[in-house]
Amino acid sequence: MRCSMDCFPCLLQQGIRTARQHLENEEEQRKLVKRIIAEMAAADDDASAPYIAHKIQRALIEVLGVTDPFAKEKHYYNREMLKLEDDFVRMVESADNPLKAALKLASAGNIIDFGPGHDLSSEKVLETISITMKRELPEDVFNKLNAALREADKLLYLGDNAGEIVFDKVFIRTIKAVYPHLQVYFATRGKPIVNDVTEDDAYAVKMENYAAIINNGSDIPGTILKLCPDSFVKIFNEADVIISKGQGNFESLSGTTNHKNLFYLFLCKCSHFMETFGAAQNEMVLIQNKT
Repeated sequence: MRCSMDCFPCLLQQGIRTARQHLENEEEQRKLVKRIIAEMAAADDDASAPYIAHKIQRALIEVLGVTDPFAKEKHYYNREMLKLEDDFVRMVESADNPLKAALKLASAGNIIDFGPGHDLSSEKVLETISITMKRELPEDVFNKLNAALREADKLLYLGDNAGEIVFDKVFIRTIKAVYPHLQVYFATRGKPIVNDVTEDDAYAVKMENYAAIINNGSDIPGTILKLCPDSFVKIFNEADVIISKGQGNFESLSGTTNHKNLFYLFLCKCSHFMETFGAAQNEMVLIQNKT
């Protein structure tokens, strides 16, 4: 999906915020921001927002000389959400339709994102959960996903952010309870990028109890298949169903694959997507891939 004009000021603002957060000297901040502007200007016209974002984050990593600038924040949200995991499970298991409740919960977890706005607190996460669980979801798309899962042998779940991964774990646990025959793969990023999940995050929350953990071999906050290794693309193509979490995965995959049972799940966080989907800010989006 080509980067929207609306994305450029957002990407630049993320870069400025990141520079101020990690660099104390204003001159160093200015140098980094200028480099970010240069990276944005040099990007191909058809580049997606996640691809440009990864160029910005690579510049930050090179300037700071660290491989994971957001490690502390990721550990914090993994730890805090794990404290709530039992509550999440009880919430889902007590619902009239546990699979539907788990999907709503998983979508609410997408609020844990260091990209747009980054105005985040534990209270904000809990508020989003409360609001999302009361909202209706598109029944037609949910029914298609449920039917696809019923007939599937292999499910590939594309992860998004740290902290959010605990919500994904509860969703996958519920899927496995309903469809125990499913072989499930949980895909992380190949290297640290912003607060996106890595294999370390997946093992930290014990995702291996419900899914085989793999990575997409990339440090892009999304999934660009042409930049992923053949081993990952093989699993992607062979999966009977794919659940893709987060705007980054949607932006990088939409329009690039004809997989008919690919379902996107995320919260609508920015004005561009609010306009595209006719949704309110932080409203759940569940759509099936267009083939």
